[in-house]
Amino acid sequence: MNIVLTNPAGFFALLGIPAVILIHFLQRQAKVIPISTLFLLAHTQRESVSGRRFDRFTNSVPLWLQLLMVLLLTWLLVLPRYVRPASTQQVAVVLDSSASMSVFKDNLLGSLREKLPSLQGNASRLQLYLFESAAEKPVIYAGNDLEEALTTLESWVPSAGSIDPANSLRLARSRVSREGVLVYVSDTPGSDLPFNAQSLSIGEPRTNVGFTGVSFENEGAAVRWKALLRNYSDSAQSRSWQVVFADGSRSQPQAITLAKNSMITVSSAFPADSKRLRVVLTPDDFNLDDELPLVVPRPKTLKYRLQLSEKYGKIARKFGRFRNLEEVSDPNSADLSLVSYDPLLPTLPGGNSIVMVDETTQSRNYLRGGIVAEKHPLMDGINWQSLLVRESIQIQLNKTDEVLLWQGTRPLIALRTSVLLEGPEGIEPQRVRQLIFNFDLTLSNAEHLEATALLLHRFSQELRARKVALEVLNTEAGQPLRIATRSGAGAAPLSLIRYGPDGQALEDEPGVVPLTQARFLQAPAQPGFFEIRQGDELLLESGCHFADTREADLRGCRSEDQIGELSGEAVERNTREDHLWRLWVLAVLVSLLLAWHFTKDRPRDEEERPTDPLPVTSSQ
Repeated sequence: MNIVLTNPAGFFALLGIPAVILIHFLQRQAKVIPISTLFLLAHTQRESVSGRRFDRFTNSVPLWLQLLMVLLLTWLLVLPRYVRPASTQQVAVVLDSSASMSVFKDNLLGSLREKLPSLQGNASRLQLYLFESAAEKPVIYAGNDLEEALTTLESWVPSAGSIDPANSLRLARSRVSREGVLVYVSDTPGSDLPFNAQSLSIGEPRTNVGFTGVSFENEGAAVRWKALLRNYSDSAQSRSWQVVFADGSRSQPQAITLAKNSMITVSSAFPADSKRLRVVLTPDDFNLDDELPLVVPRPKTLKYRLQLSEKYGKIARKFGRFRNLEEVSDPNSADLSLVSYDPLLPTLPGGNSIVMVDETTQSRNYLRGGIVAEKHPLMDGINWQSLLVRESIQIQLNKTDEVLLWQGTRPLIALRTSVLLEGPEGIEPQRVRQLIFNFDLTLSNAEHLEATALLLHRFSQELRARKVALEVLNTEAGQPLRIATRSGAGAAPLSLIRYGPDGQALEDEPGVVPLTQARFLQAPAQPGFFEIRQGDELLLESGCHFADTREADLRGCRSEDQIGELSGEAVERNTREDHLWRLWVLAVLVSLLLAWHFTKDRPRDEEERPTDPLPVTSSQ
């Protein structure tokens, strides 16, 4: 049975043992009486002549009784408790999921191996839970084997951005209840953690140089990339960078030196026959930002068809200047139609469209009343107060139409969303959206306002986002992805495939995503190339890079242990008191009485034997 001594200071009572022995080395002084029978002195008991000083050790019953009392008192003072056989100490460890923790992975394993056993306290076994600070992640480990938990952690790769651990700490506390131990492990010291969590910091300052962002420019038929390098240190750093092309060939390394806390731009162009490449930097402790996978960006193209009268020619030309638009004449291939509409017609044209009133008469009167914009994503931040509108005929709006802009009681701009139109099998039903300008733009100053151009651009961008087509773009690690998918009865699920530096698919990485989870898609946490497909249809091709400057700066990392000792409640919960303590108290009292009995004064020999005429000595 395991015994826990809850008051180790009680061992100071053992100092009574040398004190008792010391006392028994002392002898009483003998009284000398001169007599004539000197031959009897040889038969007297030898006692100290000089008095109370060290002379010789006298073995006696009181000595052993007194030593027994000291041992019993020591046992009572150390407050022994017996470990309950079925006691369990629950410990939940929440690990910081931020990318900077990847630098201190070895420190993490060593610190947990050192600290976790002591958290078991007096319990007979340890129940351990390992969580991530990213609350949506599953539990890393749940069990009672410390080595198995550490082995599981070897494959854990922290790669998220800065995360508030409050949600994960709440979940962890609910798992171990109020009596359990909750520890948050990070690379920077924590303070004021909720849910009575304790902090363990395992970081240390490190230098780092890495990529922080990228931009693209068109130079004729070529595309040039520009990458920003940053030095996260208080001293100058020297590095070299080079380009790795899709066929595996490399450019010549380019040496650069960055001053402390500085940034620099490196740039090059995509080869004519290449659509992707990697820019690599001399590696350092934090390697997530040492690689920059890039693809030639190619947004989805929105095809539009013009059905405008001649007076709207200027507006049509301005609309055609928007990027990633293509004018077509085939109505079946058009994603959007620009229509000048005569309100005398019974219905609006079908399909996604921007509808403008075509007034045949001209009025000199302007509309009166305050201009009010409704709260809507299309209207957010747009100022329409300078709009001047002449009177014109109106389009009959439906009750379900959303009015975006009013002047007085007259609706000027509205958004109509029609019922779903059933498409072919396996094709997502399309929701038709129509932006209605309920006035003649040519009889106003709307075509000269930035507000009009911004509204048209937002509407076309919204339609582009809903279009199911291939898009090629560069993303950041963990970036949410918005992908238009097909959702008909026979629509296939999505699949995310990552590619290694050699261009081969990583077979251990593919993930099948149900269509119901498509809106929660994120770019991979590790830099590299990836694709998203729906069946055999390619929807997204991307190069993913790390660009979180907060995690790349390691100068604030520190080590600090704020784990306290287990509370007295934990000791009482996992142990029971010594139920024989009353017996030990009684034994102390009995030993005390017996020692007193054997040490009290007895009658002198001469009193016991009065016939002896010659006592030699007497003690006093």
